[in-house]
Amino acid sequence: MKKIIILFSAMCFLLSCEDKFLDLEDLDSVTEQVYFDEPENFVDAANNFYRGLHSPQSTSGDGFDMITDFGTELNGYFQDYGQGLNTATDTDIYWNNGYSYIRTINTLLEKADEYVEKGYGEMSDISVPVAEAHFFRAYQHFRLLKRFGGVPIVTEVTNVDSDILYAPRNSRYEVIEQILADLDVAIADLPETATEEDLGKISSTAALAYRARVLLFEGTWEKYVGTTTDFEGSGTGGNSSAYIAEAVTAAKAVIDRNQYEIWNKNSDPSMENNSYRWLFTLEGADSNPGGYTKASNNEFIIQSIFDFDSGNRLGGGQFSQISEGRNAPTQIALDMYSTLDGLPIAKSSQFQGYATQSTQFINRDRRMWGNFGGSVIENGSRPIPVISNVNNSNLTAWKFVTWNKYRTVGTEAYNYPHLRYAEVLLTYAEALYERDGSISDADLDISVNIVRDRAGIAPLTNALVNDNGLDMLDEIRRERTVELYMEDNNHWNDIRRWDTAVDLLNNDIVGYVIEGSEYDTNPDLFDPSTAIYGYVEDYPSGVGPVKAVIIDPKSNRPYTRKNYLWPLPINETVINTNLVQNPQW
Repeated sequence: MKKIIILFSAMCFLLSCEDKFLDLEDLDSVTEQVYFDEPENFVDAANNFYRGLHSPQSTSGDGFDMITDFGTELNGYFQDYGQGLNTATDTDIYWNNGYSYIRTINTLLEKADEYVEKGYGEMSDISVPVAEAHFFRAYQHFRLLKRFGGVPIVTEVTNVDSDILYAPRNSRYEVIEQILADLDVAIADLPETATEEDLGKISSTAALAYRARVLLFEGTWEKYVGTTTDFEGSGTGGNSSAYIAEAVTAAKAVIDRNQYEIWNKNSDPSMENNSYRWLFTLEGADSNPGGYTKASNNEFIIQSIFDFDSGNRLGGGQFSQISEGRNAPTQIALDMYSTLDGLPIAKSSQFQGYATQSTQFINRDRRMWGNFGGSVIENGSRPIPVISNVNNSNLTAWKFVTWNKYRTVGTEAYNYPHLRYAEVLLTYAEALYERDGSISDADLDISVNIVRDRAGIAPLTNALVNDNGLDMLDEIRRERTVELYMEDNNHWNDIRRWDTAVDLLNNDIVGYVIEGSEYDTNPDLFDPSTAIYGYVEDYPSGVGPVKAVIIDPKSNRPYTRKNYLWPLPINETVINTNLVQNPQW
């Protein structure tokens, strides 16, 4: 870690401490002397941690690419790490920021002990901000784990001469245990709910839902990836079965608390049977055709609360709309969406093929319309721009894009979800199947099928799977992929923990189908000379093997299991020679 001291302030960082939406300074500018002698000091200090929730708003230079699907097989915007072309760098902003936040968190926890020791008050006075600190220490360690694997665990305030600055890495198995221990404290000591003036704060239920996320991630990582990405000396895990079973329990506990629900307004004709489209841009009544405000949404469990009038949120700043073009889908992404009968397009008579760009949207999952349907109209076709390998796709993403120009780019104030109730339902189904090798229709009905109902597609049942030669685990994973497209617990994490990333990413990336489509016959829409990487002649589409354009060839993508983790920053391994680099880096 950087050998600098960052002094932490418990002072309010606004002119008024009464404002719910704290406009906080960057961590590296917080240099005031520390004072923690009143409970309010701890509350104000804990509010600072919310700025570390990784959202579309850049935080201390963090980009949005690490929490979205950029670089995966679903996205036409390529990244070197998705191609397997990234290299070790001197510094890594995610390493630096993670440990900067952890240091401020540990400062609060250290000052909490002093608060009692010096007789300022009792620990019960400050139990909530202390519990928030434990949650965020778990959150930051988990971010580091997902990127680097095992990392140094830091639970003390470090200075230039701290021994931990020169200590070896902890294994991923030790890091996970620390994360779970911190989450257990948060779950025990946080309020069960966070509503009204506390909306946006971490609750006990939110910490429990996050625990389910962590358990499923690590349980399946250990099951499918195992020790193959561990650095030398990591030891072994062996906790896969236990973690997966605990994920089932944690997710079901969230469900049983009955605090959250899927935001489904499909019965309102004005919502065009597509609540999913407007869920992510709820703001004022004019932000959607149904006149709903963000107050109607009880699906977001962990969220960043944005406010247009003040220009702030808990943690600081306004939402930054996610670029439509950068979220352009590949054909692989489009083909993931089921038809209304609940079947994959290759298995369904409802699929209408690719004659026009809009044809493939007919009879499809409403999430496909919600994410990309702004570029087409049902049962018809809008004019389509010329396609080339420069723009890769003629569709743009509409998720997180304000409706009807309600806000200009950069001033949006809809809340950003870090963890939704839909994810909890999908976690429960996946973990249950991973634990038992089966899932009952009754359990599907309290999980996956609630999500599918909003999407307008038929329920997932064992009969549907068995009668159509499907694989239940694949269908549960499909649901997760399309439901959480471009979101915080992103596809990047899933394809690595499932150990499918090598097959998916070390392969040709297909942009769109040519054979049998208007691109095949209309030179005004497609210039073959722009297909610089050629074609897949037998792309396995919804109408059988067809010719499709390659927008990034396998030869550009030497992606291997090595790329499941990023290399440790070179400067850190120079400062601390006890840090062992990740394999093959």
